[in-house]
Amino acid sequence: MANPAASHSHEHHIVSTGTYFLTLVKLICLMVLTVWIASFNLPKIGPISGTVVNQVAALAIALLKAYLVVTIFMGVKFGTKLIKLWASIGFIWVLLIFTILGDYTTRHFEPAVGWDGAAESALPREAPEDPAMPKPNDLNLKIRQ
Repeated sequence: MANPAASHSHEHHIVSTGTYFLTLVKLICLMVLTVWIASFNLPKIGPISGTVVNQVAALAIALLKAYLVVTIFMGVKFGTKLIKLWASIGFIWVLLIFTILGDYTTRHFEPAVGWDGAAESALPREAPEDPAMPKPNDLNLKIRQ
């Protein structure tokens, strides 16, 4: 019968303190770079405004910082292929969620026939005026009397 301890050749990787310190210095430098870029407006690039360029630059730096934290501090760099697969799937899932939400927020509302019979839009609208109904403030007063 085979030795169960011998069948597992997985060894834990020990990360040196210097690696952690170097990663911390990189994260601090990237933080300073983020603050420095946010302190002024980047120039407009074609039809894209400078504010959007600032946001894209800050997001790219944030992704790089997240990559450093996940790979070094969380140990994915030294993990098994399965750990790397799950970490990659997590990032892909977040990317999909943001893509779907970005697509949803850029769409226009399509006209839909509402309860009042008008096909204006699917946005909420106020009810037509009904003289029999009291005003909202009057309704509160009448209930209390």
